[in-house]
Amino acid sequence: MARLSQEKIDEIRQSVDIVDVMGQYLELHKKGKNYMAICPFHDDNHPSLSISQSRQIYKCFVCGNGGNVFTFIQEYLKVPFVEAVMKVAEFGHVDMSGYSLEKRVVKVDEVLAPLYDMHAFALKLYMYYLYTQSGKQALDYLRHRGFDDELIKMFGIGYAPDKSILHERFQKEGYTEVAQVKSGLVLENDRHYDRFHDRVMFPLHDEFGKVVGFSGRIYKAQDKNSKYMNSPESDIFIKGKTLYNYHRAKEAVRQAGFVYINEGFMDVIAMHRAHHDNCIALMGTALTKDHLRMLKRMTRTIHLCLDGDMAGQVCTMKSSDLLTSQGFEVKIVLLPDGRDPDEILSTEGIEGLDAVLKDTLSPIDFMMAFECSRLDLRNYEDRKTLLIKACEKIAKIEDRIDRGHYITKLSSLTDFPKEIIEEQLLNSSAIIEHHEQFSQNRIETIQDQRPILDKYTLAEKNLLFYMLNDRQVSDIYEAKAGFMHNDTYRALAAYIRDYYRTHQTMDIANLIDKIGSSHSTLVNALTDIAECSLPLPYQKEVIDDYIARITENTKNIREQELQEQFKNVLAPSAKAEILQKLIDLKRSSYGKKG
Repeated sequence: MARLSQEKIDEIRQSVDIVDVMGQYLELHKKGKNYMAICPFHDDNHPSLSISQSRQIYKCFVCGNGGNVFTFIQEYLKVPFVEAVMKVAEFGHVDMSGYSLEKRVVKVDEVLAPLYDMHAFALKLYMYYLYTQSGKQALDYLRHRGFDDELIKMFGIGYAPDKSILHERFQKEGYTEVAQVKSGLVLENDRHYDRFHDRVMFPLHDEFGKVVGFSGRIYKAQDKNSKYMNSPESDIFIKGKTLYNYHRAKEAVRQAGFVYINEGFMDVIAMHRAHHDNCIALMGTALTKDHLRMLKRMTRTIHLCLDGDMAGQVCTMKSSDLLTSQGFEVKIVLLPDGRDPDEILSTEGIEGLDAVLKDTLSPIDFMMAFECSRLDLRNYEDRKTLLIKACEKIAKIEDRIDRGHYITKLSSLTDFPKEIIEEQLLNSSAIIEHHEQFSQNRIETIQDQRPILDKYTLAEKNLLFYMLNDRQVSDIYEAKAGFMHNDTYRALAAYIRDYYRTHQTMDIANLIDKIGSSHSTLVNALTDIAECSLPLPYQKEVIDDYIARITENTKNIREQELQEQFKNVLAPSAKAEILQKLIDLKRSSYGKKG
């Protein structure tokens, strides 16, 4: 298998448009010649990330993250450089048949390794006991629910017998009792015993596919215990960072172009039985920032398919608002009669479930239906409440046809004339515009709060901008200055000079590849400089002034060094030599000024 050459990497990068690639993960909005998006690299509620289509780079004005298409994929998907290149090659339909990429091995913290190992060991034991005599009733229950051996194996379903099996085996394997309790699989009282007894066991995985916990379900009709018992949160199992089936669903989501979010793992399994593998489930918690991060790596299109009861609909409403605010495209499956996908599959089969899944609502349609189910529209105050809430959503719609459709629908539901709705929309739009202006002011304020550069450092930064935009400026710099005092800028100047030795014109996205993803400080500084708003083309007098400032700074620093040396030497001859150097340095400065 061939090794990835720089020529091949360049071909891959040039095969895509950074706007198209980033648009697969973020919602982009055209603003002038650039595109804007909510930055996924910090807690951003308003668009602060700018994508330059002409330069093929991106830059966040708030957190400073920037780079080219490879950098974005690396940062966004948290993958090594080579894996990012291969991912971009997929987008660009570049033939990579002659190249190989070893599967990435996720490093495990040595402290956490025993916890992962115990869970992997427990999974094997539970799966073994399901097919023993003690697990016969549990297996019969699964068979009755439509689980065949293939399904059981795929989802790693097992059985925890009505006796402690893990503690004794863990002892033999050398795991300490402290680690066993820390895993959540073993409890400590006056003695140690297993947490799970006489339950069907469903393993829970992290985003990389490692088992981090279990959910145990009762299977006997006469069992009065809680239907489900989950592992407690631990160092490796955090509900807010766990989405059931995430590790298995990635490829299916990529092929389908969207992901179903279900409420529980039984729903995901039911969806799989109905040939829908692009499904994940929440772990009994609301969507979190970590969930959003994981979802953004999958897709930007979400089909919410939560339970149809009141609790499920409330969760759908909150989830829809959160996802929409983060740039996801959301559709909502309204499950009938308070049922879940597992129940629908059991009673109406695959065709019945498919029919329900195809009937999706937009977030605003769902909001209206949801509010109508909770309000009494015979009451004026309730109709006014619906009007205000709906107008907040309609005001964000840019398409005139869609906007007109929802104005008409809202008027029909509330009996308020369209003129009143239009008036309320103006108020809602003014609020939205105020928030957007606040967001822009916030970005400008953050930019203004960045450290103020002294005139010498600013001269170096501005000179680098012109070096990026014109090779002649780079030649002038090398001939007349050749040195910058800021460490980052000096390194960038060297990269720029080196780049021009083999290229006539600058391609900033290509230069980022030359610098390498490991030098994030340089890449972030480069994208910051590239986005400067300085007039082009350059004026020779301006460039000369920048170089004069750099030269002046060099002499000032040299003078300080000599003065420090003069203080610290005792020999008269040495003092005289340093004094002469200071005189010569000042003469050269005066000569320049004259």
